[in-house]
Amino acid sequence: MSDAEQQVRDLVQKIAEEQGYEDCHIELKSFTTGGANYTSQLFHITITSPDKDDLKLFAKIACVGEKIRKLTPFKMFETEMYFYTELLKHYQDLEEKHNVPKEHRLATVKFYGCNKEYLNETLVLEDLSSLGFDIHDRFKSFDWEYASTSIVELAKLHALSIAFRKQKPEEYEILAKLLTFDINSEDFKPMMEHMTRSALAVVKEENRWRLVTYLEKMKDLESSHYYRPLNCAVVTHGDFRPSNLMHRVHEDGRLELVPVDYQMMKVCNPALDLMYYIFGGSDEEFRDKHYHQLLDYYYEQLSNALMRLDVDAVKTYPREAFDSDIKEIEPYGIFVGMMMVPLLTVDAENAPSMDTADLSDFVIKPNELAISRLNGIIHSFIKLGVL
Repeated sequence: MSDAEQQVRDLVQKIAEEQGYEDCHIELKSFTTGGANYTSQLFHITITSPDKDDLKLFAKIACVGEKIRKLTPFKMFETEMYFYTELLKHYQDLEEKHNVPKEHRLATVKFYGCNKEYLNETLVLEDLSSLGFDIHDRFKSFDWEYASTSIVELAKLHALSIAFRKQKPEEYEILAKLLTFDINSEDFKPMMEHMTRSALAVVKEENRWRLVTYLEKMKDLESSHYYRPLNCAVVTHGDFRPSNLMHRVHEDGRLELVPVDYQMMKVCNPALDLMYYIFGGSDEEFRDKHYHQLLDYYYEQLSNALMRLDVDAVKTYPREAFDSDIKEIEPYGIFVGMMMVPLLTVDAENAPSMDTADLSDFVIKPNELAISRLNGIIHSFIKLGVL
């Protein structure tokens, strides 16, 4: 039995006792997500006990080595455990206080327990896959139904953080300090330069000059430029993409979706999550049809979610402020295309490991899909007047 498996088993045994599963049998099955996950070793768990229904759990144990942890500014595992052990309780209290109807509450997975030991952080949650949930095929663009359902959950998440900031300011300050980070440009500079060269090599020749000109204009920006709160500070998901959204389709055709993986939460502008989601997971055809429609829909859903929490959306985040933020943060989608799309579309056999990896290992050579997506993003930004 591996050390990771034993650590998970010890934690699950404790959870089984807490849930009243006596004389139980614990079955662990490790699995991978085919390149959709880099940070954790994953397990499906079944707890069986006489006269009780099987308890289906999901566990993730950290597999990020110290080398990567020292170079990256994000406290991934500490952040996600904070979400499930502390922040989610605040959010649920707000929903309860304001009598938010259950169908309008943030969709979350049930949390069972965690181990906070450094380098061996472990999180145990309900196994949504046992309930018929799955992740979207990351090699395909999402459609309007999937995107609009995702945006509803994103709007709820952002609205809760706004209400939390307004109604629980002292607790919010604790959260804000936890989620602060400082990007050291020098640590990331070699990787960024390599990714830029890689992107320029595959951009169509007739458009390459546009990207070169834009990158030259933006080269002196601070590393934190796109992470500024601007007109409205929210706690962003930080990694809002189809691989971190579990979904299932009910018999009546209704799509249900649950966000997971809160490792990259940070306090910044809501447009960051939107640009990351749209340009990381859609193709040019989708954006031609639905880009502005999706932004409108997000603002509508954010306003509705704020209203349910007794927050005046017009005073707190007027539409003109949102539009201004989108214009400022929108070009972040170019960097998503250059730096994240190759990683998000990497074939499973070429996916990097964060256990022993260096940052240079995350410079992924774009495959055909990534090249197509990147050129589609360039086209989109030409149409938007950015390039």
